[in-house]
Amino acid sequence: MKDSILFSIKIILFGFILPFKTWQLAKKKLINHSKSQSLTSLLDEDYIVTSWLDYFIDAIIFLMYPIGIIIIFLVFAFTKASFFAFLGLIPLYFFSVFISWARELGGSFMLLHLNIKQIKDAIKVQDIEPSNE
Repeated sequence: MKDSILFSIKIILFGFILPFKTWQLAKKKLINHSKSQSLTSLLDEDYIVTSWLDYFIDAIIFLMYPIGIIIIFLVFAFTKASFFAFLGLIPLYFFSVFISWARELGGSFMLLHLNIKQIKDAIKVQDIEPSNE
């Protein structure tokens, strides 16, 4: 019982580290592909827009922290709403998880579509083939 309680607490606390881990994975992916000669070579021929969108989302996640912190710093420095600007760090920090979740949800729908298409094609093949009974 004690182990499951500690593990549950670790899972909950990992939720606070998850946005930074998401940012690190986006950074790592962009660094690994930054030496590519052209962006076109990174795109999948069958899913050009989807593969571009994947890199686009990684770029947003990667740039979100530096640009967001600069904007919050400017608001903090030049307005009287400094406390509210400081509170802006909270949604900025967790927004990468929301963006990643939306990407994963879209990917799940795409996989669902592909699986339904394969099932539909398999059913058509069974209807065409004569049965040996």
